[in-house]
Amino acid sequence: MRFLFSAILLTALATTAWAQTGDTLQTNRGLVGGEVVKPSKNQKYYDPKVATKRSAIIPGWGQIYNDSWWKVPILYGGFGIAAYYIDFNNDLYHKYLDEYNTEIAKDDPNEDLIRIYSRNADNWRKNRDLVILTTVGIYALQIIDASVDAHLKGFNVDENLALNIKPKVGVISNGTPYIGMGITLPIGK
Repeated sequence: MRFLFSAILLTALATTAWAQTGDTLQTNRGLVGGEVVKPSKNQKYYDPKVATKRSAIIPGWGQIYNDSWWKVPILYGGFGIAAYYIDFNNDLYHKYLDEYNTEIAKDDPNEDLIRIYSRNADNWRKNRDLVILTTVGIYALQIIDASVDAHLKGFNVDENLALNIKPKVGVISNGTPYIGMGITLPIGK
């Protein structure tokens, strides 16, 4: 679980660190060379700052702002599952803690039971704390998701931007035939 959380956090940080800056982007809306470009009438402008603030205030509000409604049930499902496991782990933590305290209060306590109850209470407390950290991670990731989604909504993703990979057959200058792959990246209009 720790590895999964660390991997998700590292991936989120790495992708935001490699993101392009606003003055080098060419988008259908937003900044192009430092100048504001107005979106066309049929295209909605998604402001990343607004999406980020809304997601920070109410989880899922940024996703709704970005017209990514389908993410909200997944987000609240994750929060619900996390709340369930926080309660589950907390109940077991308090159960073993009460057993530990009861055994300590006896006139002739069993050292083996004390050790077992102490270890179990400690494990359930650690599990509860880890789920709380995971919930904070879900909250942070949904803010990052809203911001990145708003940034990416205005990018031009026409077919003309894709790499064209085609098989190529030809003859080298000395007459030798060859078979290969041709890669074309269309630049410009």
